[in-house]
Amino acid sequence: MKKVVIIQARMTSTRLPGKVMLPLGDKTVLGHVFMRSWNIKGIDEVCCAIPEGVEHDILVSESHKYNVTVFRGSEKNVLERYYLAANFLNAQIIMRITSDCPLINPEVCSNVLETHIKTSAEYTCNNLPPTWPHGYDCEVFGYKQLKEAYQNAVELYDLEHVTPWMRRAYNVINVPNPEGNFYSQRITLDTPEDYFNIKNIFNTL
Repeated sequence: MKKVVIIQARMTSTRLPGKVMLPLGDKTVLGHVFMRSWNIKGIDEVCCAIPEGVEHDILVSESHKYNVTVFRGSEKNVLERYYLAANFLNAQIIMRITSDCPLINPEVCSNVLETHIKTSAEYTCNNLPPTWPHGYDCEVFGYKQLKEAYQNAVELYDLEHVTPWMRRAYNVINVPNPEGNFYSQRITLDTPEDYFNIKNIFNTL
């Protein structure tokens, strides 16, 4: 049973273009996401799913630095990009992580993956409802569920955000934060202010 992390990334973010290649300490934002993804227990392969287009080529070389497989597909239809990447990887279980979470927690992700496998779940996440810091989000689903979403989802929102169709169609297993609700703590990267705050966190590590 092949378990893979697929990380969606692009250089054309509207609010902070090129954010995934911004420096944080001795690595880029994307480099930290890759390193932490490899530290998730039980993962067999890490893949960076990026759009076609020369503006995204820099992400190929960055991925290869971390022994991360690259798959290229549609920029707008991210659900299709995930589905075709999973086909390419022969993945049975897929963990979805986004590239704007350089502080993604491997221990939390490992727990989500373990819960998914132990419960034979269709869809498992840690943010429905959200209780972990905003930037710890991860989702796990099977190839079957991803294929059905790809075959049935038609709304633009579903195609762009990958998993909303699954959240509506399947029984959701959520892994909450046992310490309480810390979702107000924002450690995801969307704006210049986010980058300033995350840099300060890295400077204290």
